[in-house]
Amino acid sequence: MRKFVYKNNSWIIFIILVIISFFLMSVDYHGDLYLKWLEEATLRVFSPLSRGISLITLNIKNSLSSIANFKNLEEENEKLKEEVELILRENALLKEKLRAYERLEKLSELAESFDYEVIPSLVIGREPGNWFNSIIIDKGEADGVKKDMAVANNYGLVGRVTSVSANTSKVLLISDQQSAVGGMIQRSREVGVVKGGEGNYCYMEYLPYNADVQVNDVVITSGLGTIFPKGITIGRVVVVEKGKHDLFQKVLIKPEVDFTKLEEVLVIKKIGVE
Repeated sequence: MRKFVYKNNSWIIFIILVIISFFLMSVDYHGDLYLKWLEEATLRVFSPLSRGISLITLNIKNSLSSIANFKNLEEENEKLKEEVELILRENALLKEKLRAYERLEKLSELAESFDYEVIPSLVIGREPGNWFNSIIIDKGEADGVKKDMAVANNYGLVGRVTSVSANTSKVLLISDQQSAVGGMIQRSREVGVVKGGEGNYCYMEYLPYNADVQVNDVVITSGLGTIFPKGITIGRVVVVEKGKHDLFQKVLIKPEVDFTKLEEVLVIKKIGVE
């Protein structure tokens, strides 16, 4: 075979040149047909690859766009959170101002109901060793506060001033066991002495066995004595006990004032007190 190729080498080259010439002539006359066939073949081979590249490019573009949008949304979300927090703080501040205004308005109404001059005061502290039975207010001698002046708020009687400094005063609450206030049953006008009890309750003592006292009766200051003006609400009767051989009834009173939530009070200054 090799010998044949070597011997007929010239003829083989000639035949190849003839085939190439024929192909080129065919392209000249029928170029569109062959080019179209080549184009179709190329598209068939490369179109899946092209679509794949296009999809990958589109996915990358969408991913980059999503990341950018996510960052923008994250920034907007942080801004909205800050705005919401600011609004909540402002809302809380406005609510607190409104509540303070409402309390002061009630205190003002209470002050107008007294025939005495009053000194509005803020509760600024409590005695560490007597947390629930005394408070410290921000008014003192410089403001006209004196020892044994009565103290009240819009709910009722709070207590009395027991010591005074230049700018502050100590107030003993009526719930303290050392406290004693002349009291009266508003409905029946029975009188007795209200003393501090356990917790936030008080007892009304020296009510005769046959005194007209009922649960839910309102107890007010009797005005007997020189400290507490008459007519200030003390609390309500919650328990009435009287044994067959007792001389006096045992009456438990729940004060109207919540001594754990005192914020503003009125020091009651009687006219003529210097």
